[in-house]
Amino acid sequence: MIRESLYAGVSIIVISAASPSFAEPQSGGTLRIASLAPDLDAFDPLTGYSIDSWEILRATTRQLVSYPGASSDIKDDTKLVPDLAESWDVSADGKTYTFHLRDGIRYAGPTDRAIKASDFVYAIKRFCDPNKQVAAINYFNLAFSGFADYCKAFAKVPTGDLAATKAFTEGHEIAGVSAPDDRTLVLRSDTKNYDFLNILSMNFVTPLPPEVASKYFPDSVEFRKNFPSSGPYYVESYEQGQELVLKKVPDYRAEADPVRKAYVDEIVVDFTTNNEDTIVQKIEAGEADLSLYLDVPPAAAIQRFRSGGQGQLHASNSGAANFITINARPQAKSPGATALRDKRVREALTYAVNRAHLVQTQGGDIAAVPLTQIITSTILGHEPFDPYPTEGYKGDPEKAKKLLAEAGYPDGITLDAIYRTDAQSETIAVTIKEDVARAGITLNLLPLPEAQWRAYVQDEASRWDVFLSANFAPDWQGPSTRMLLGGWLNSDAAPCGTGNVYSICYDNKELNKLAAAAYVSDDPGPLWTKADRIVSADLPWIPLFEKRKIALTSDRVDNWTWSSLAVQADITNLAIKE
Repeated sequence: MIRESLYAGVSIIVISAASPSFAEPQSGGTLRIASLAPDLDAFDPLTGYSIDSWEILRATTRQLVSYPGASSDIKDDTKLVPDLAESWDVSADGKTYTFHLRDGIRYAGPTDRAIKASDFVYAIKRFCDPNKQVAAINYFNLAFSGFADYCKAFAKVPTGDLAATKAFTEGHEIAGVSAPDDRTLVLRSDTKNYDFLNILSMNFVTPLPPEVASKYFPDSVEFRKNFPSSGPYYVESYEQGQELVLKKVPDYRAEADPVRKAYVDEIVVDFTTNNEDTIVQKIEAGEADLSLYLDVPPAAAIQRFRSGGQGQLHASNSGAANFITINARPQAKSPGATALRDKRVREALTYAVNRAHLVQTQGGDIAAVPLTQIITSTILGHEPFDPYPTEGYKGDPEKAKKLLAEAGYPDGITLDAIYRTDAQSETIAVTIKEDVARAGITLNLLPLPEAQWRAYVQDEASRWDVFLSANFAPDWQGPSTRMLLGGWLNSDAAPCGTGNVYSICYDNKELNKLAAAAYVSDDPGPLWTKADRIVSADLPWIPLFEKRKIALTSDRVDNWTWSSLAVQADITNLAIKE
């Protein structure tokens, strides 16, 4: 189905899967996934925080509440439904949730015992493990009473000592997290949170049996091989950098899982094809059904699939975005980092960027639209806002030069610009370098391999001024504004430096005050809109474009379903036509 819509005055061609038939999809077969990355970046609910790790974790984990998926658009997958929780009660003040778990749901893999409420307690205690901290700790600092104090104490436990870690989790409690019995979980916050259930829908809040998980360091190879699955698939085998094989749990209780149909018998992820064109060729030939870590397919492949090539093209607004982050750490003393502390220099940089050119390099308006604000189109509080408009989103080099001169840089500036070495990031980096040069901004491009960029960005000793490969996808569609304005940019929730996503160091007391009011509000949208206008004008980062998610699949794939959490395919609801 093809339709045309408008976003910020830009015409967008939307190609979606055909409307599903009333016939039940065929069960059985193997879903074959070709990965661009040489391995999963994470395969532990504690650390998995990429859309690709979440796509795979969807098959092996369950949460208290979840989303059923959507066949239309990613933004339509917003209805929370019971998952492992059969029901729940909320206190009159909105601060305490009491969950009642389904009876008789069991693990698969290294243990097949029944899932208990205390397994959720253990998983949440594990969030502060000094060996590897939960990937989105800012959510939980505010969500659970006593969590921050618990983490502060846990941080004193020496790393590399599993026995010490186990002793701490067994000997300490979190005030707001308890399990009165095997089927009752009580979660308490110090404040009301309008998005509390949304926070619990993320893969982090997955039950884990302590008798298994405590044996291994978080997300280690041993953990991956002995993954205790609560979902419809378990780990049959895992060979690092080679292959992950997930098998459907025998006699899986589909009637007790309202969101995962688990049509296929097996899911095989191949990590050996690390080339974009080769992955697409395999999909076209029917040797692979789906890709992983292929954020944007090559433009030529998009055109082939749009014109009726072998396979299927699925596209949706996603709320995801690419942007440039700025090294605002106090330790950053380079001339470029110093210059960027002047708002006029940041304004010059945003005027120098040609967003229309960037969209073109991504494959045109089917793949991206220009972005000029923090909040994206599928997120609560979004109202189109462009504090630094230019004609056709093409930038304004002359205005950028004038701003640089006013800031004391009449001859321009040079910035050390790091970027990831995948094809999309290289294209973005080269395009930005070419365009900002018109405004007198010289970028010294420094490539970082996929396996190294995270550690480099997190290291306070690393020298860089701007990071050209920053991106995000909403942790859930709709009311997920906490992630950006209430999380990454809120210094009360995510302090500067290591542990903060991209080590963003931004402190805006007005934003923090609005965020605190939004958390407890019954109508937070207008508060987030106001915060977006304040922060987007202040430029803590430089928005580039909002991505539309494009997925290429073989013609064997049936019952196409989007996952709002993974911001791509819901592999537990895809079927295969043999």
